[in-house]
Formats: sequence, C-alpha cells, structure tokens
Amino acid sequence: MTRPFREESLLHTPKFDVIRKTYPDDPDGLSRYVIRHHGAVGILPILEDGRIVMIRNDRAAVDAWLLEIPAGTMVPGEAPEQTATRELEEETGYRAERMVKLVEFFPSPGISDERMTLYLAANPVPGKPRPEADERIEVVLLSQDEAFAALASGAVRDAKTMIALLWLETGRVPR
Repeated sequence: MTRPFREESLLHTPKFDVIRKTYPDDPDGLSRYVIRHHGAVGILPILEDGRIVMIRNDRAAVDAWLLEIPAGTMVPGEAPEQTATRELEEETGYRAERMVKLVEFFPSPGISDERMTLYLAANPVPGKPRPEADERIEVVLLSQDEAFAALASGAVRDAKTMIALLWLETGRVPR
C-alpha cells in the first residue's frame, strides 16, 4: 500500500539527494527524511582457482578500512551490469568474461531507496586497477575459507559483502 507524500528537496549531490517526505493527511505533519540514490552494484569475483578478489577500502563515513567485495554507484541511465563491469575494472583491474546477476536488495531501507544488484564476475582476468581520485583501495585475494573466516570473525562488516559471502557459502552462487 502506497501513500501520497509531499516531497521537498533538501540537498542535491552527484551521488544522492536528501528529501523530506511529509504525509499530507497527518495532523501532526509527520515527515521522513530519505536519501534518494541512483542505485549501486556489488561484484563477487571468483578466480578459476576459487579465490575471491576483494578490496580493503578506506571508508570515510565510518573512519575505517573495510574488507569488501568491489562495488560502486550507478551513473544515471547506466544499466547495473555496465556499472558492475566498470567498477570491477576500476577498483581491481580485473575484467570478467561475463556478469551473472545473483540478487537485488535494499541495503538500508529505513533511510534510503538505494537498490543494490549483486553480480558474480565469471572467469575474471587480471589487469591494472584505475581507482577514482578520491578512492583509497587495496586489492586482496582470499581463499573462500579465508573469506568465510573473515565473515565469521567480524572482519567483514558491510552488508553487501556479508550477503555475497553468505550466498556463496550456502551454495546459491553458480560455480
């Protein structure tokens, strides 16, 4: 069931907008603040020998280096698969033979309409990373056992990577 809202734009940035959504029929003028997002992708690159291509990413929002799968924000008008191909190469240098869509999900629906699409990068081959000027990224290759141990120990702390590794661990990812 959808309800009509009045919307007011509060902030516009290249990657997201902040809006206030007000219920017009609420006597108290109840509002919600929402982040409008172009969408994003996460990529699970698995090498022929079973190792996973991951990154250590300096995340300013949480003041920490996080162990993650490669990921990125969609450019308006760009298809998720195009974003996955572009981001994998930029962040890791790897190029995939093909991208296989695994799942779509909302990473934080309490505050954002961001939709993330998770892909398996099939048969990735190495190349030279080309991170954006504002990115601090280190490529890390982990065996699946090492990645699952990082998940179990709490070393993996972001949702997209947790979802990707749990899908892999449960056998939901095509091999």
